[in-house]
Amino acid sequence: MIQIKNLYFKYEDELVLNNINLRLNDSSYTAIIGANGSGKTTLAKHLNALLLPTKGTVIVDEIDTKKDQFNVRKNVGFIFQSPEDQLVHSIVEEDIAFGLENIGIETDAIKNKVRTILRLLNIEYLAKKNVNMISAGQKQLTALAGVLVMEPKYIVFDEPTTTLDNKNKRNIMGIIAKLNKKDKIGIILVTNLLSDIKYAENVVVMGEGKIIFNDKKSKLNKSILKKAGLDV
Repeated sequence: MIQIKNLYFKYEDELVLNNINLRLNDSSYTAIIGANGSGKTTLAKHLNALLLPTKGTVIVDEIDTKKDQFNVRKNVGFIFQSPEDQLVHSIVEEDIAFGLENIGIETDAIKNKVRTILRLLNIEYLAKKNVNMISAGQKQLTALAGVLVMEPKYIVFDEPTTTLDNKNKRNIMGIIAKLNKKDKIGIILVTNLLSDIKYAENVVVMGEGKIIFNDKKSKLNKSILKKAGLDV
């Protein structure tokens, strides 16, 4: 479980998050939706200690993000809006192996784990490709593979469809849903597109750094979306 208690976050002198309280259960699928500038990505980055609270706490499976960023990040993977931000090696299979190498996993075990993830995502054909020569959708799947190989309990996706065409959007959203339903990975999906929340069970709507709705998707209505500045 991820618990956020009385979270405030300031960037320089600007209050970006204002008294956020939220609980994300194991194996749940939650969409965090809001207009640009609502604070949703800033909140998401607190879930795996990319950002730390100015005030308040974020607890990931009883680990305080202020005290143990390493183990928080082992539990919570993060997929950036632009996959180039997290691709560090030029060859796909080497990039996927990077995190495992950093924690000292043996070479043979790394090779087996990388092969397994490539098969899982149906991207074995990309293994030897240069990451600079593949499509945006393929880069995103490579970034996802690099997170999945670490076996996280939760994955945060920051606006995963922004740079994709319709075919790749459907593919990535289907993969995310499968990771949740079949593999029981907790999903936190950050988006400003209503079409992206199709598979989410729970929805958090943000506006001006505050949560203005937190409930089942079925209870979301047009007045809440309008209040958040979202197109309906």
